[in-house]
Amino acid sequence: MNSWVGLLKKEWRISKLWILTTVGIVIAVNMVAYLLALKYDEPMTMFVPSLIVTCLHAFYMLIFMALSMQTEAKRLHLWLHTPQSAFRLVSAKLLIAFGSLLVSLLVSALFTYIASLGIKERYFHQEMWNHELFIKSGMLAVLSIALLSILIAIWFLFYWVIYRICKQMLPKFSGLIVTLIYFLFGWLFLLFKKTNVYEWLTGWGKVAMPGVAFKQNTTEGWIMIEKIETMSVGAVVFYAIMAVLVFCASIWLIDRKVEV
Repeated sequence: MNSWVGLLKKEWRISKLWILTTVGIVIAVNMVAYLLALKYDEPMTMFVPSLIVTCLHAFYMLIFMALSMQTEAKRLHLWLHTPQSAFRLVSAKLLIAFGSLLVSLLVSALFTYIASLGIKERYFHQEMWNHELFIKSGMLAVLSIALLSILIAIWFLFYWVIYRICKQMLPKFSGLIVTLIYFLFGWLFLLFKKTNVYEWLTGWGKVAMPGVAFKQNTTEGWIMIEKIETMSVGAVVFYAIMAVLVFCASIWLIDRKVEV
């Protein structure tokens, strides 16, 4: 356990600059947008960029892992020739990536919330704004972004491992092979989603979730409408299991197939 904690500390030291830089970029973008909103007296000028930056966090862990794994690729013999298992090596990276994602995402979400208050004051009457509903929907959106970011990062890890294996066998065609595998898997999964088996696996356990919709009224201006959405527990369980299986496959391939 202590050795794994040591790995976490090592990943933290390596990633500190990245974490501080990304948070700095989030703050800088929002501050520039805020100054433009003041200059043009238009709260949307801050809200839209802030919302876009928050949504882009779905790719945060992907970029983090891409940079981190590229760094390790330059010294693969040192990274893999350690007493630590591939599971510990990779899980330490994912955990630090997720922790840094949470920091940056929460900062970005806070700016988006502040920007939304300007939208509220300008475009909504007090009785047309359901603050509690807006907060719940925002929290669900942030959670969805975080989970999506994890899923994308795990799939990236899998394709990175495939790339390293192909690079050992057919170095000139490794990029092309990985691209073809990516599109093949995507095509097969799209076909699978159209089957009854997929519906059976993902369609159970539907629960109501709070959501919001916005509609412009000619007399009242913008109106916030409560929109009850359904979420399938089966879909969450399915994609969670798939992520675990892809992660385990990646670890197995690193231990047995990736050579230094």
